[in-house]
Amino acid sequence: MELRLKNVTSYNKNIFTNLDLSKKKNILYGQNGCGKSTISNFFYNTTHKDFAECECTLLNDYRPIVYNSKFIEDNFYHAKEQKGVFTLSKKNADIEKDLAIKEGLRQDLKEQYRNKREAATKLKEEQNNKENDCIEAIWAKTESIRSSDLKNVMRGPLGSKKAFFAQLQKTLTLPVSNLEQLSKDYSELIKHKNKEIPLITILLSFTLPEDDKKLLATPIIDSSNSYLSETIKRLQNLDWVKKGKELYLKDNTCPFCQESTINAKFIEAIESIFDESYSNKTNQISAIKSSYELATKAIYQKLTQEISTCELISEEEKEITTSHIKLLDEIASRNIELITSKFNNPSSIITLESDDSIEQKIINCVTDYNTKIKDINLKVAKFKETENSVKNKIWPALRDFCSPELNTLAAHEKNFQDNYKKTLDEMKEIENQGKENAKSIKELREQISNIDETIESINLRLQSLGINGFSVKKHEENKDMYIISRSDKDKNNDVYKSLSEGEKTLITFLYFLECCKGKTDKDDEDNRDNLIIIDDPISSLSQKYV
Repeated sequence: MELRLKNVTSYNKNIFTNLDLSKKKNILYGQNGCGKSTISNFFYNTTHKDFAECECTLLNDYRPIVYNSKFIEDNFYHAKEQKGVFTLSKKNADIEKDLAIKEGLRQDLKEQYRNKREAATKLKEEQNNKENDCIEAIWAKTESIRSSDLKNVMRGPLGSKKAFFAQLQKTLTLPVSNLEQLSKDYSELIKHKNKEIPLITILLSFTLPEDDKKLLATPIIDSSNSYLSETIKRLQNLDWVKKGKELYLKDNTCPFCQESTINAKFIEAIESIFDESYSNKTNQISAIKSSYELATKAIYQKLTQEISTCELISEEEKEITTSHIKLLDEIASRNIELITSKFNNPSSIITLESDDSIEQKIINCVTDYNTKIKDINLKVAKFKETENSVKNKIWPALRDFCSPELNTLAAHEKNFQDNYKKTLDEMKEIENQGKENAKSIKELREQISNIDETIESINLRLQSLGINGFSVKKHEENKDMYIISRSDKDKNNDVYKSLSEGEKTLITFLYFLECCKGKTDKDDEDNRDNLIIIDDPISSLSQKYV
């Protein structure tokens, strides 16, 4: 048992003063004004408003009987007669035996009830501990969510662990989005509020026209009637002649023999080999190269830039897609080199390289990215509507996210409720047995209970102390009451006030001792153990009386 006092008389107004009363006998010493009498006054009337902030554990298990100034005032100073104390007569051995058995059963039932109550308390403590563990686990698990952008739309308690847990418990589980995805989507929504993300350029597969492919795959040769044509065809050195014409035919000097052998007829023969048809074909090759570069290298560079700077595309996605673009760019570089070589050597045959599978992968990626961009742009355009949608999903998503912890607690809760109900039912059964037993005890007591033995006991104690000036006797009209009498002839019913201080203390304390042994109401069914509190009983008694 522990007594906790606060905000009464001399006790601290804000902090509890704790007193351990677990021992069978507790003696408290202290100077005047330190609060000893406050303790006895608390037990004398625990419901008094002065003790509103005080408490005592296990108090309901005991029946407080207090001797202090209030006891004296209520029973003697303000009363001309005292309530009779009903004790058991020892004249009926059979009833005494039955009563002893019933009292033994009462003690057994009290012990059983106490054990069951402790078991119920333990069950409740275990359930509370499980719930607290669950609260802590959920609080830790949701920390990243509560500190994310989602906190702006989480209508409900975020500052209290228990309030947050209670909100989760009353939230219905619904088929909602993944919580992490919901958080990511809302962060993107906030990030791009009031702005539109540009779409990624779609990669269009570049294919050469069939005429261009045919030109690149066909040797460009001399088709004139020059006297040099046959020799050039036989030697297959048209490209060599073309180079020589472009680089070395500057005057009439032969680049090989250095003699003046180059005449007008030779020049005309050479020029006729590279006629307009030949020039048109080489010019077409140059045009193919330019258009191919624009359709590949330039597009790849632009596409890489757009993907690298897009905030919606993850670093991993960027790395994968740009690596694919790099492969196409390398193919384009090799193809441009081939076209250049064809231009320089028109008689050569080339076939451009391609990789349709890589192109398709890039097209698929860009399509997915643009779908995301369109989605976020649409959500941003309807910001309020989208935000409200997130608000409606967040708590169900959190509930689903914390389902493992909540389901485990629910299973324990069901087990607790079953065991707790069983224990309470057993307590109720013991309580009913106790009431039946108390009824039997009352009936037995009524047969042998009276106040006569108490009167006799008090008077014998007075006589043993040599006090013959007053005694206690039964009230003439109310046979369940006492009065203090000086003699049979004394008609004064207020003898108490005429007693000395020592006599007053003695008679009040003897009466109190009898109250500890019996009851002042013969119908009293309170069978709890006594909790006896005595406040300064013998300050004015002589050593002989002590």
